[in-house]
Amino acid sequence: MRFTTKMLAFVVLLAGFSSCVSKKKYEELSASKAATDAQLAQTRTELKDLESEKDALAMEMKSEKERLNGEISGLRSDMDAQAAQMNEINTRLSATEAELEKARMMVSDLFNQYETAGLTVANRDGQLYIATETPFNFGSGSARLSRDERNAIDAMAEKLAGSNIPLTIVGHADSQKGMDNWDLSYRRAKAVASRLIRKGMSPEMLTVAGRGEHDPIGDNSTSEGRSENRRTEIVPNPALGTLMNNN
Repeated sequence: MRFTTKMLAFVVLLAGFSSCVSKKKYEELSASKAATDAQLAQTRTELKDLESEKDALAMEMKSEKERLNGEISGLRSDMDAQAAQMNEINTRLSATEAELEKARMMVSDLFNQYETAGLTVANRDGQLYIATETPFNFGSGSARLSRDERNAIDAMAEKLAGSNIPLTIVGHADSQKGMDNWDLSYRRAKAVASRLIRKGMSPEMLTVAGRGEHDPIGDNSTSEGRSENRRTEIVPNPALGTLMNNN
């Protein structure tokens, strides 16, 4: 009886100990499972975030690709426009060169026309001048033509009769003070123009201008230089554009 009681107590004690061990193990496994579940949930969340980032990056790359394609298309359009513009410029340059060559021919014809009439055309600093054997130089402070100058103008008017090339009569003065050199140079040009008109030249073909003392060709510190500066010049002004269009 005593032995049976001891055995029963031992069995009960062993069962209680086993129960304690199983419960502890269960709690450990439960805690481990909970941690695993939490880690799995976190991993799923991170995976979902990565998927979202992937989709956003794909959209961004698509948008950037479309933008770059648009820029490339725009650059191609700009290059095509620039090429067309260059072609237009080259065409205009070719046309301008042709017009310049035609103008050179017109100037050459102009020289020949005056030389045939017994006149000389001089070129000074890119400007053409009709020269005569008797220069139109005036006395100091005077706008009066001498007999020789009147004869030279009469001969010029006869040679230029019927010419369709406009002329500008430009008067000049030396640097001597005491009078209005602008007015004096203009009156000298007007005297030459009036003589040409009197001898048959059309007023519509003449323009009168005065330069005062501001375009000297001689040294104003010498009497010879001042005499050279008291001059009147005949400048042909061919309307090259009109003449070329008529050819």
